[in-house]
Amino acid sequence: MTYLVTGGTGFIGSYVCRDLVHLGERVVAYDLLPSRDILGKILTKKQESELTIEQGDISDFDGLGRVVKKHKVDRIIHLASMLHPASNENPVLAEKVNTLGTANVFECARLLGVIKIVWASSMVVFGPPYMYPQEYLPNDAPHAPPHVYGATKSHCEFLANHYRKTWEIDHIGLRFTIVYGPGRVRGATAFIQKLMIEPALGRSVTLPYGDGEIDWQFVEDIAALTVKCSQIGKTRTSIFNTKFDVRSIREAASYVKSIIPDADITLLPGTLGLSCKLD
Repeated sequence: MTYLVTGGTGFIGSYVCRDLVHLGERVVAYDLLPSRDILGKILTKKQESELTIEQGDISDFDGLGRVVKKHKVDRIIHLASMLHPASNENPVLAEKVNTLGTANVFECARLLGVIKIVWASSMVVFGPPYMYPQEYLPNDAPHAPPHVYGATKSHCEFLANHYRKTWEIDHIGLRFTIVYGPGRVRGATAFIQKLMIEPALGRSVTLPYGDGEIDWQFVEDIAALTVKCSQIGKTRTSIFNTKFDVRSIREAASYVKSIIPDADITLLPGTLGLSCKLD
């Protein structure tokens, strides 16, 4: 099988590419600004040589199509995305990258015979916790995105299901929550990296949202889940909540201090205001 991984040299994409290379699959990483920063740390030189990297813009339908056709791509894992708060700051570009880019992926699949798409949605298609009576949000909870990024992901879910219903495009969308691990540098929740990195380096750290609970999703687990979803047959439901380990930020800070007793960690009051507890 030949896989195309959009955003393939980014944070999650690099780990997905690694796992696919380990499985002996042919892998093409497609990225606007390709970087080997993470890949060079998690792949051997031989494994890196087995990975093909193509530079390209996900919003460029013709360019994406040429790469899919050139490499005879069978499956696409679509991770290229513009995150929050960058999407709020440039909504035109966010619509171009997130919404048009996802439409391009599905249109290429329709025209060029791609047999499976796995793609990243997000918990932020949902509104804040006070909007929902359930402690854990069901898979079909109504959307109420709080910002531009969430709104683009909500529309992408509509598009994906439209392609499935109209042209029987087989896809699985995964609503990730807060993904952490080596290589995370972008997005509104990248601050959680500091909870691990700064104490390890002997530096003090101050974190917001100290009263909040989040679903801690380790990047290697997310990569394994994504790859597994690309290997299975057509599912009755096509877009899924994900849930790993729901813990408070305060509990995570206490755990870090159990490992590094001298860690200087200050937690500011408040919560993220996001529905992180998905069923």
